[in-house]
Amino acid sequence: MNEAQRQSYLTAMGLTPWVARTPLPGAAPSPWLDWDEEQDAVPAQTPGANVDTVAAAAETVSTTPETAESTPSLKETLDTPQQTRAVVPAAEPQAPIATPSKGKGLVFTLEAHLGTGTWLLCAQEDSQAPGLGRFEAPLMASLLALFQGRAGRPRRFFCPLTDQPMQAAEAAQALSAFISGLCDQAGGERVLLALPEALNEALFDQPRYQPFEIAGHPALVISSLSEMLEDPASHKKVSWQAMQRHGFEGV
Repeated sequence: MNEAQRQSYLTAMGLTPWVARTPLPGAAPSPWLDWDEEQDAVPAQTPGANVDTVAAAAETVSTTPETAESTPSLKETLDTPQQTRAVVPAAEPQAPIATPSKGKGLVFTLEAHLGTGTWLLCAQEDSQAPGLGRFEAPLMASLLALFQGRAGRPRRFFCPLTDQPMQAAEAAQALSAFISGLCDQAGGERVLLALPEALNEALFDQPRYQPFEIAGHPALVISSLSEMLEDPASHKKVSWQAMQRHGFEGV
């Protein structure tokens, strides 16, 4: 079978297909995919052009009863008594999100999904991976279900946009332009970001769990998916409380 079929089968089985972006020493060349639309477009060098114009607008759908039963929401997870709550396996070790340091730029990848009226952007634990990890993805789906959305083909924001390093101020400006483009193209009134503390501090001049505006839209930063997996009792609780307090608890 060709590479396109192979990766389609892997995706259908819940496995994450990997294709090396650069040639690996001693390895055979990575095969090119047979379809263009499945390849993420390389972000343009200008912040305003970073929106993925190839992907169709994110689909906004209502969660069916079957979906709601199979995918517990963040609220249901928090409301479940601790003694009966299912144990979430610890996330597999992955390359951590690069933290800013003096003289170096930021390196991170955000995956964006649209719910009813709300864009949800989550930082990938491994910025070089083709998507969220095996434990991050189900948590993302649960969080998105609060907004009557369904995890589908995401939009992605890559930092840096080019091979040149991006400082925090430049990255924040590019992210604002990216979010503005998302809202203009596919709608959406609010922005919920799940980011680690170090990345939030680098991008925004304020702590997490406090409302602010980005690209003219109400926004809120909560704990990252990896933090919720590592310490659910703490990070899920404080995130859910902040979402309720500031009107980001869903529809």
